[in-house]
Amino acid sequence: MERAREGVTDRDERVADRDVPRLDVWRRAVFALRPEEFMALLLYLPVAVTLAVMGGARPEALSSPASSYPGVLARLLVLLFSAALLVWVARAKPHWKLVRDAMPFVLCANLYASLHDLIRVYRAPDITGVLYRWDLALFGFEPAIWAERFIHPLLTDYFTVCYWLFYVLAPLLGLLLYLRKDFRAFRATMVSVVLCIYLGYIGYVAWPASAPRLFIPGAFAVPLHGLEILDFTRAATVAVPLTAHGAFPSLHCAVALLAVLLAWRHLRWFAWLQMPLAGGLILGTVYLRHHWVVDILAGFVLTFFAYWAGPRLEDWWSAHAGWSGERETMEDSPMRRPPASAKNVRESDETPRVAANVMES
Repeated sequence: MERAREGVTDRDERVADRDVPRLDVWRRAVFALRPEEFMALLLYLPVAVTLAVMGGARPEALSSPASSYPGVLARLLVLLFSAALLVWVARAKPHWKLVRDAMPFVLCANLYASLHDLIRVYRAPDITGVLYRWDLALFGFEPAIWAERFIHPLLTDYFTVCYWLFYVLAPLLGLLLYLRKDFRAFRATMVSVVLCIYLGYIGYVAWPASAPRLFIPGAFAVPLHGLEILDFTRAATVAVPLTAHGAFPSLHCAVALLAVLLAWRHLRWFAWLQMPLAGGLILGTVYLRHHWVVDILAGFVLTFFAYWAGPRLEDWWSAHAGWSGERETMEDSPMRRPPASAKNVRESDETPRVAANVMES
């Protein structure tokens, strides 16, 4: 308003922008994004470089049951397209709210598909043996082996369904908050969940580790069987290369617990609904031989950090971006409301003066 009264025009703004320090230009570009979008781009860069390097050479075979997987060139193109789409929507079409609000989960899945390449290029020491010894030190036995005494087809099916609900519980909470138009809670939930996931991805690269079913397959005497279709889904996980090295920390457990905590804060009835499913998921990671207990404990560290840091990061980011998520509604964002032009403001200021002159005459 004040700038309009002073007669500032779009041309004046463009001229002023040329004098803005380059650091401020970068700052504006960064804060034009949302925090989860910026996190995605930060992780996209090393993954894209890795795929480009591996595209020029024949990657070595994974030393695991993981088999064929889409080629690096195809995944690189998808990665670059996703990054370009993210920036374009954020800058040119921020009012495409449904697309923009749903993209973070798509970006998480996109990054997940190529993390195994980054793990192989980074070549951090495999810590699977250390995790196995920690489990033995904590319990005096390996819980995944001990759980064999409880194996039953119905229990196996229940834990399998709970395990796959990892891909549903957190997004469903976000969708419910979205439909309630509780944008502040939705944004806090989105940032917390994505922050938790990306920190877990960093953990996969920094501390590669395999699942118990891959590290000690001969130690299990009782097979896991249930409904045929669920048996198929468990077998399908073997074809995903990241399962060979992406056990620590357990993101399944981290995100499941985080979804319950966020629902308890924002949508209490949904938290009660989630609890038996999240509990089954956490127990199921051991029962189904996907994780060591130490993986789960590390995942819980991510949970509580993301639960604490997510809303604070969103508030801090919003303040620096010059807009408040609390005031933004699902239909109308203050970021997108066009400022009143100087001409319109001057005309509105002159109206009372004209009226006063008429009255005096």
